[in-house]
Amino acid sequence: MEEGFTLAEVLITLGIIGVVASLTMPALVANTKKQEASARIKKFVSVINQALTSAEDDFGMREDWAIGEMNNSDAAFEFLNTYIKPYIKSFEIEKRKLLGMNMATIRFVDGSQMSIKIGYCYDIYYDINGEKKPNELGRDIFAFILCRKSGTCNVASNQVRPYYCAETGTPYPTHEEIMRNCQVNGRSCTILLQENQWEFPKDYPRRL
Repeated sequence: MEEGFTLAEVLITLGIIGVVASLTMPALVANTKKQEASARIKKFVSVINQALTSAEDDFGMREDWAIGEMNNSDAAFEFLNTYIKPYIKSFEIEKRKLLGMNMATIRFVDGSQMSIKIGYCYDIYYDINGEKKPNELGRDIFAFILCRKSGTCNVASNQVRPYYCAETGTPYPTHEEIMRNCQVNGRSCTILLQENQWEFPKDYPRRL
């Protein structure tokens, strides 16, 4: 007749399981966060660019749209209200202070938010979890840019794309430079994601 496990053996086994779980769970949680963030960012880029295309059908080429006064949150509010909100599922537009700047913000039904500041182009900040912390670039906020005309900010496309603004003729940053800038200030992290098909690479330098 076979004997069952002793209490000591059971406790040892449970201890081993606990140790393994404590080692693997943080990685599983981190991977889940990255997958959820990646899915939201992919959806955001697709939905916003589709909205802009629809707005062009109604208002003409975006090159002819009035961009508004720089750093004017009222003008940014009007941009969202005219060219974005009618074409997406969202809540009301509001003013929000984000990253120390006053911006016009539109809240999506999934809890994420898009905030806009007018510079040479439209500086766009996509917050994957709304007002929840940490509210930091490269962690839950990702920077994009929309230029109405190709070539502005040395940007080749007039679609929403990862934030990058430089004088015409400036060499595009290398992967190493993008990685370093992502680690330092978080602004270039969106470029890093685009390079990897909007997935978070294993060596992503910031913790979500």
